[in-house]
Amino acid sequence: RFGGIRKPRLGNSDLLSMARSRSWLIGSSRNLNYSRTDVRSWYGAQIQHFLTEGVDFWWNDEGETQYFTFFDWNTAQLNVSNTTLPKKRFFTINRSYSPGMQRLGGIVWTGDTPVSWAALKHTAGYLLNWGLAGAGYITCDIGGFDGLDDPPDLLVRWYQLGVFLPVMRVHSWRRDKAHFPFLYNGAAAAAMRNALNLRYALVPYYYSLAHRFSLTGELLMQPLAMVFPTDPVVADTTTEWMVGDLLAVPVLDLANIRLVYLPAGVWYEFNTTITHKGPTRLDAFVPLESQLVYVRQGSIITLAPPLQYTDQLPGGPLRVQIYPGADATFEFVEDDGETTAYTNGIVRSVTFTWSDSSRTLSWSSSHAPIDAHAFTQLFAQVMYSPSPLTSTVRAFTLTGSIVFP
Repeated sequence: RFGGIRKPRLGNSDLLSMARSRSWLIGSSRNLNYSRTDVRSWYGAQIQHFLTEGVDFWWNDEGETQYFTFFDWNTAQLNVSNTTLPKKRFFTINRSYSPGMQRLGGIVWTGDTPVSWAALKHTAGYLLNWGLAGAGYITCDIGGFDGLDDPPDLLVRWYQLGVFLPVMRVHSWRRDKAHFPFLYNGAAAAAMRNALNLRYALVPYYYSLAHRFSLTGELLMQPLAMVFPTDPVVADTTTEWMVGDLLAVPVLDLANIRLVYLPAGVWYEFNTTITHKGPTRLDAFVPLESQLVYVRQGSIITLAPPLQYTDQLPGGPLRVQIYPGADATFEFVEDDGETTAYTNGIVRSVTFTWSDSSRTLSWSSSHAPIDAHAFTQLFAQVMYSPSPLTSTVRAFTLTGSIVFP
């Protein structure tokens, strides 16, 4: 996708003279006052041609001029988008959050983050608090922005944290070494590649959670206190969080050691059959190429095959991974990924159900596949100890079941 970066101000002398004559600027600055309807209309007319020339979304930067600037700025962009491309989803990324932006399609990043271990450690707390304030889609500059080149291990750990943010976004300052994996040494590059592969594998799961968020308001990135409100240990925890039934525990310093707290319940180490019974604390050694993720017993996680970008979906069969020990359900959702047709019910919703006693995965779909990017095959993998059981690949029919011996 191609995004156009925007600033809220004018630089052309003639336009500045025109804007001043109409009292369109904020004080004596060059910044447009987007709270005015006429400014929003004029601005929309100036950017309209970009929408038909290939700009897919806007990247709005440096708009901290008034409290509601980003909301009003997004409103101007949304209005012209709806007029020009009425079926296209609206999306922007913004350096600040104004209440109400989440209704428009604007997401937020945390600004010019320092390049440091301290900034990495604080990032998740910032995002969790923004989520509680209503900004459900938040992200950061992975690797940091303001500072010297990243040490390879810092960038790796930031990538790994980014896998479990609502939006994973890598960015850097032009004077610094770009944060591309292939510019770093072999071990760091491989670790970053592993993180990216995991993020793409989780796309079907995250997309389903995003639909749930749109319908129920349940955040993708949830503080532990929201999920375990009676556990006093997690009341102020900001270095672990839930994404659906996944518990993310990133490494946040050089030591490669992580103190883990697991709330009540049985927890699997992701993609393994190893379990731990909570509440408990663990001291985990985490090599650079590894990351800590736990899954609640009685969970279903839907995973994609290896992908380079989302337009490669489905890329093969859907892996339906079950963490047994309790019954489980999961609502898997697909749509066309591009338009607003989902608001008119053009959605494929599949209810997966795991019966632990009968060792059976069953499913029931609301629709046939929506488009060419929908999954048409699946297989199930149950994380039984000592070795997972994996079914054969099956057609992803409207209804079906897989029974494990």
